[in-house]
Amino acid sequence: MIKLHYFYRHPHAIYFSVEKLFKAVSSEISSTYPDEFILSGIFLPFTSKLKTLLKNIKFVSRHQATINHITGDTHYVIAGCNKKNINIVTIHDCVVLRKYSVMDPRYRFIKWLWYDMPVRKADAVTVISENTKKELLHFTHCDPDKIKVIRNFIDPAFQPSAAVFNETRPRILFIGSTPNKNLDRLIESMQGIQADLDIVGHITDEQGKKLTRYNIHYDQSSGLTREELLAKYKQCDLLAFPSTYEGFGLPIIEAQAIGRPVLTSDLPPMNEVAGLGACLADPFDIASIRNGLLRIIEDAAYRESLISKGFENVERFKLSEVTKQYVSLYHELLQKKKLG
Repeated sequence: MIKLHYFYRHPHAIYFSVEKLFKAVSSEISSTYPDEFILSGIFLPFTSKLKTLLKNIKFVSRHQATINHITGDTHYVIAGCNKKNINIVTIHDCVVLRKYSVMDPRYRFIKWLWYDMPVRKADAVTVISENTKKELLHFTHCDPDKIKVIRNFIDPAFQPSAAVFNETRPRILFIGSTPNKNLDRLIESMQGIQADLDIVGHITDEQGKKLTRYNIHYDQSSGLTREELLAKYKQCDLLAFPSTYEGFGLPIIEAQAIGRPVLTSDLPPMNEVAGLGACLADPFDIASIRNGLLRIIEDAAYRESLISKGFENVERFKLSEVTKQYVSLYHELLQKKKLG
């Protein structure tokens, strides 16, 4: 029996997608491979602040296993792992490296501690899309052979749910709070379209004023449970996800699995994740987003085509398939280090 530890960032009230992903993988491994792994999920004791970084690293050092998998966001704690063990880091995106100028000391500090050092020390680096791999190779000198693309999975709770599309006044679901989610352009693109906008995420005062100015009826919620989020997908007529940047884009396949047409960005990784099951728009062009929305709303045959192709696309993202890829990687590394 091999001890496998998943290390999670300190619990957060809003950000928990990484934990959701690997808790499901952990559960699948425990049920499918019960005689191979002794698996534990361990949360870091502190949030990642300057004064607590070393404390988190020391914590990991004291709680190592044969396989240590840093599941995301806190890549730097791999510094606490002994090289005699198998050490893996999952990198979901490189968005923080785009936040600061390369001349900013914070950029150099974050780049080294969150990216350069972890990819150098890791036995393997997993990423959730080809786009993240491309970015990681751009920003670091990581050996390409060390990077393994293992995409996110679709939660098994997301199953087809039949609904009649409301052509008169469709309900458009939007998920996200950060600027890259592109809510402002979506609002502008909806001017004059008879629709209700269901926003899952926080909005700014300015965005609230813009919604009123453009006479868009909307509902807003945040901090939803899994069941509440699932209900949002079932209640909507379509998903609008015109993001300008993602590591993956999970809402795309969640909506496809439910059976809802999707509008998303014609950018990687969104177009990579969506396959043929989405209307692709230029997220920087308000007219392009608007035209995509109108096509979905007005063209029933096109909608049905998107839904059908969406169902085909989600087959690539089943939990069992994703879990097999992680287990295969663990076996490969165990054999390489002869620890199995």
